[in-house]
Amino acid sequence: MRHQKKSQKFHRTEEERRRLWIDLSTALIKYGQITTFSARAKWFRSKFERLITLVKRSEGDVQLAYRKVRPFLKEEEARKLIEEIAPQYTDRVGGYTQVFQLSAVFSDHQKSLVRLTPAQ
Repeated sequence: MRHQKKSQKFHRTEEERRRLWIDLSTALIKYGQITTFSARAKWFRSKFERLITLVKRSEGDVQLAYRKVRPFLKEEEARKLIEEIAPQYTDRVGGYTQVFQLSAVFSDHQKSLVRLTPAQ
């Protein structure tokens, strides 16, 4: 029984799920929005928001932010996250991403759009 088990596995090993998360994060940082399945989008959203929160908690210390982010992202994406994306959300407490359903018909393979919330 799977009582109180929040995480979804997507029929993948732990390393494969970690790689999926890193790939989706890289694409979202690079392009600003990604299209993926709804289940993945819901799973990915909280993980990506934790990454932005890690950068925000470094409080302007760029070296500390790089050390926290580098195990997950390449240098180019880490730099863009730290210097361009995270400073936009200094006043925001959460909700850095938005998930939109692309089709009205519910199915197992329903597509969703994940994008960064526009800064105000």
